[in-house]
Amino acid sequence: MEKRAGIQSFEKFKYINTINSLAGGDITKWHQVLAMPYERVLTKLLLNKTEAEYQKRYSELAP
Repeated sequence: MEKRAGIQSFEKFKYINTINSLAGGDITKWHQVLAMPYERVLTKLLLNKTEAEYQKRYSELAP
């Protein structure tokens, strides 16, 4: 579904997609994300992935 919606159009932004997401879409917070320790950023990304997988499974189970 994402591919049909055009997700590939974001590929040109590379890692900026991740920075923007972690900054909540607020460009003024990009520098804060970039200054964070790698381990903290990685942990947050893994948490986001786990939450998204859970939400997907949960929505598939809902009547």
